[in-house]
Amino acid sequence: MRRSIYLIALLIPGLLSAAETTINLDRLPLLFVDDSGIFSEENLERRFHQATTDASAVLEPETEWEGNRVYIYGSVMRDPEGGFRMWYLGRPQPETVVADNLNRVEGLGMVEGLRNHGFDLVLYATSPDGRKWTRPDQELYSYNSSRANNIVFDLHSPSILLDESDPDPGRRYKMVGAFDGNYYAAVSSDGIHWRNEREEPILKYSDTITLAQDPSTNEYLALHKRYTNVRGYSRRVVWLSRSRDFESWIEPKLALAPDEIDDAWVTRLPERTEIYNLSVYPHAGGYLGFPTIFRLKKQLDRKDVLPGQSPVDGPIDVQLATSRDGLAWQRPYPRTIIIPRGLPGTFDAGAILGVATAPLNVEDETWLYYTAITTGHGGPLPAKRIAIGRAVWRRDGFGSLNAGPVGGKLETSPLHVEGGVIVVNADASRGELRVAVLEENGTPIEGMAARDCDPLRADDLRWKPSWGEKTKVPSDRPIRVVIEMASTRLFSLSSGNRVD
Repeated sequence: MRRSIYLIALLIPGLLSAAETTINLDRLPLLFVDDSGIFSEENLERRFHQATTDASAVLEPETEWEGNRVYIYGSVMRDPEGGFRMWYLGRPQPETVVADNLNRVEGLGMVEGLRNHGFDLVLYATSPDGRKWTRPDQELYSYNSSRANNIVFDLHSPSILLDESDPDPGRRYKMVGAFDGNYYAAVSSDGIHWRNEREEPILKYSDTITLAQDPSTNEYLALHKRYTNVRGYSRRVVWLSRSRDFESWIEPKLALAPDEIDDAWVTRLPERTEIYNLSVYPHAGGYLGFPTIFRLKKQLDRKDVLPGQSPVDGPIDVQLATSRDGLAWQRPYPRTIIIPRGLPGTFDAGAILGVATAPLNVEDETWLYYTAITTGHGGPLPAKRIAIGRAVWRRDGFGSLNAGPVGGKLETSPLHVEGGVIVVNADASRGELRVAVLEENGTPIEGMAARDCDPLRADDLRWKPSWGEKTKVPSDRPIRVVIEMASTRLFSLSSGNRVD
C-alpha cells in the first residue's frame, strides 16, 4: 500500500512533500518500534523484547525518612563529571513528621517548611556505576532535628529533566510533582537547591505525573493522572498538557485510556483495567511510552483497609506505546509486558508501579529504573515493601524489525542526516544487511546502491555503512535510506552526532 502511495505521489507534484515530514536524524536515534520513520517495507516482522532485570533491588528503603518505601517516581541521569544521579521519592509513615517548619537554605533565604510535613520527600542519590547507590547528606532540611539527610524537596511523583535549551542557568533543572490536590512546578540550577516556579499550581488534580520535552520545539509535556469515566467506571487515565515557558500550561487533553482489549480479562464487577502512569522517551520519529497497566481485581470496603493500605488491589505491569506527537498513542498487539515481574517472594513479584522519566544508554545497553512492589497495589503493610529495580536491554533493544532467510527491506521517510554519517544498530550475525541511499524523490544516488555497500555480517551496535571509498551520505538535503537484509534484526538508525 505504501509503495502504491509513493508511485502516485511521484506523478502528482507536491503530494509527496505534503504527505511526509522530514525527520531530523541528529542527537536522537530513530527507533523501529513503530512505522513513524518508515515509508515502505517488505517481508519484515516487528518484534518487541522483554528486559532482563537484576535479582535484587538497586535501592531499598533504609532510612527513617524513607519509611518502608522508595519510588522511582523520579529521574535518573548521567552525571557530566562521571557516574549517575537519581531523584526519587521517599514516604515515611504518616505519624513521622519533619521537625522544623522553617528552614534556611543557602542561596534561597528563608523558605517555608516542607509542605506535606515530610510525607512525600524528594530524595537524592548518587552512584559510580548505576548499581550501588549512596545517599549524600545535603543538610538542607531538618528531619527529626537533624540535617544529615538527602532530602532536597517535597512533591509527590517528582519528575525531573535537564533543560539545556533554557538560557537562564537558574532554571536548567525542571521538576513537576503533586501536592494537596494539584500539580506544581519547581526549578533549580544544580538539581539540589529547588524553588517553586510559581506559588500557584500548574494543573488541577493530583497524583502521578511525568515530564518530557519535545526535541524539535523544546515544549514541555506533562503527562499526568486524572480519574475519568471509561465504559461506566471512574478510572485512572493519562492526560497531556503542554507549555512553551514552563509557567503557562494549556488545557489538558486525554492522551491514553484503557480500551476493550485491556478489559478482555474481566469476568465480574468491579474488575477493570486502569492506566496508572506514562513515562515517555523522545526519539527521532516521535515518542516511545511506557504505560503501567493496573488490572484492578479487588476493591475493599473502607472499614477493612489497614493503615497505609490502598483499598484497591491487583498487579501492575509495564507495556509499550508509541506516538508521533505525545497525544495520540498507539499500542501494539499483542500487548507485550516489557519488564517482567519477578517470581513469588522477590522484590518485584507483585507490581511494577512506574518507571523513571526516561531510559539511559550505558555503553552497549539501555537501562530503565522502575518502582517494584513485593505485593499487588493494595497489599497490606509490612508485607508490602517498595524498592527500586533496574531493567536492561541491548542498546535501543525495545523492539526490532526482523527479516527471515528470504530477505526483506525497508525504505525510510525523508531523513536529514546531520553530519552525513549513518549508524546502524543490527544483529546480522546469521545473515547480511546492506544500505542504499536515495534522493528525497526516490532517485538512486550514484555509487550508493545496495550492491555497492560493503555488507554487515555481524552483530554490531554502531555499524557505519560504506560504499567503497564513500562513507558519508548527503547532509545538505533530505535523503531516503533503504535497508536490505536477510536473517537480521534491525533495532535503530542514528547519525554520528548522536548524544547519549
